[in-house]
Amino acid sequence: MKRFSKWLIRISIGVITVLFVVNFLVTLYNNTIIEENRVQQLEAERIKITVSHFAIEIIHNIDLGVRSFALFKEEKYLFPLYIALHAKDSLFNVAALALQKQGYNLKEFNRLRDSVESYANLNLHLVELLHQHETEKFMKLANKDRGYRLYLQYDAVVKDINAFEDRIAERAKQHYREAERNNYLLQAILFFIAVPTLVITTYHTYQKFKYEVALRKAEVEKSILLINHNQELERGIQERTKEIETARDLLQAQHDEILAQHEEIITQNDVLQKQSFVLAEQNEELMRSRHEQLDLYTKSLLEKSELIARLNEEIESSKVTSNGIDQEKLANYNEVLNTTILTEDDWEKFKKTFEAVYPLFFANLRFRFPEITSSELRLSALIKLSLSMKEAANTLGISEQSVKKSRNRLRKRFELSEEDSLEKFIRTL
Repeated sequence: MKRFSKWLIRISIGVITVLFVVNFLVTLYNNTIIEENRVQQLEAERIKITVSHFAIEIIHNIDLGVRSFALFKEEKYLFPLYIALHAKDSLFNVAALALQKQGYNLKEFNRLRDSVESYANLNLHLVELLHQHETEKFMKLANKDRGYRLYLQYDAVVKDINAFEDRIAERAKQHYREAERNNYLLQAILFFIAVPTLVITTYHTYQKFKYEVALRKAEVEKSILLINHNQELERGIQERTKEIETARDLLQAQHDEILAQHEEIITQNDVLQKQSFVLAEQNEELMRSRHEQLDLYTKSLLEKSELIARLNEEIESSKVTSNGIDQEKLANYNEVLNTTILTEDDWEKFKKTFEAVYPLFFANLRFRFPEITSSELRLSALIKLSLSMKEAANTLGISEQSVKKSRNRLRKRFELSEEDSLEKFIRTL
């Protein structure tokens, strides 16, 4: 019986020792798991924040820069656009590297990246159109509102990434709970084995070996030390848990702040959109006014042309019906004719009104045909206004034959075939 008790005590002590070692190793392992899970949760929140910046620092900054420049026509308002173009590659690279390490499928992410790149190029083209004063083309492209479709694509990708990161965080929490449960289980096993063994050992040593009283006290002190150590470990775990919760609350506060900024930007975009509508209406009213001015000027030219035609007919009639024409009357006719022909001053006024309605007409002609003459430019403008050869001749103060020769020179300069219409070609400019 004594031998059995000794062997039982020795076996129990051996098992307790092994359990202590296992407890130490498992505690280290659990601490490692806890730290890894904390890092995974923080990385997941960091990725969420990085992806959420796509909307603010890229998409909305691009829209804000282009719309502001369209309204105020000042280069300083393009600063948000340049910030977005500078930040987009670094943000995408950081997010892509982190997601790739986590094993995330980057197919839709890369599609979003391509869409953002395409949208950035489109807005650069819109800025170029504004620099070239091609407002109509700008409005036509801007009204397609590709930014909204891009935002929908971005929203879908962000939701998928957030769900993916939430799954990672949930797995991390599950691993943490499993490690904590295993730690508690090991502590319970150690407790239920250690306590009976200590009781048996205490009883045996008290009855048979008084000299082992000191050893019993040492074992008790060792047990107390282990308990205190375990309590310290538990306090450490609780403190780490509080740190993780504090970090999570901080991330949530930052997320709420980003959402508030996002709503403010949306409000600003709505104001800019309303202002752009007002500006478009004003531009349309201005173009109508310019068209009316040009129509009045053209009507004046036609009236002068008819007057010249009547005077020329009257002069010819006087030559035919009499031996000669009164010189004073002829001088009066010539004075009237000279006042109705398109002079240089008239041409400059006419050119200014014409360019207000067709701002690129003369520029396109000079760009495509650098050697074109000023008289050919005048005739081209009159053809653009659908004046006949007779009306153009009277307006320019030359004969119809001269106008016909000038038209032939224009056809050669424009490299038109006999089947091609000069009027149709000029109307396309």
